[in-house]
Amino acid sequence: MNPDSNSISLNSRLIIIFVIAAIITTGFIISFDIVEIKGDSMMPTLASGDSVLVWSLPYTTGIPAENLDYGDIIVVAGPDSMDNVLMIKRIVGLEGDVMEIIEGQVYRNGELLHEDYVSGMTLPLNLQKDEEKMPEWDAEYSYRVPENHVYLLGDNRLVSTD
Repeated sequence: MNPDSNSISLNSRLIIIFVIAAIITTGFIISFDIVEIKGDSMMPTLASGDSVLVWSLPYTTGIPAENLDYGDIIVVAGPDSMDNVLMIKRIVGLEGDVMEIIEGQVYRNGELLHEDYVSGMTLPLNLQKDEEKMPEWDAEYSYRVPENHVYLLGDNRLVSTD
């Protein structure tokens, strides 16, 4: 057996391992972002000035929504009027859920949500009810979450303009 053939084989294996490790590392680096919290809409969970590490890979376009669950905190692009501002909110409803706000309390499918992380009441005025912006709202502040959508609210309901 030629000793040089073993070293070439070992070198080839090391190069392959290095290339695979570089690809995996690059994929992880690209899919992580550090986002600084601006505002108090997620108090007491997250305060203005806090930084969070966001892994964007699981929720990119084309990835099934089965990865999303109640209570998840996610970062989303704000409305067009906010010019590329990112918002951090909590998922309280998934597609098909009926969300209601009754006397400052949030109900999902008729069940009162027990949200230990919430600061303040949830008031319909904070939802910026506007017939042009959100025609889906009815007079009772009831809303069915459309297909491929989630219902998000900030934890600090008295200052969060959700």
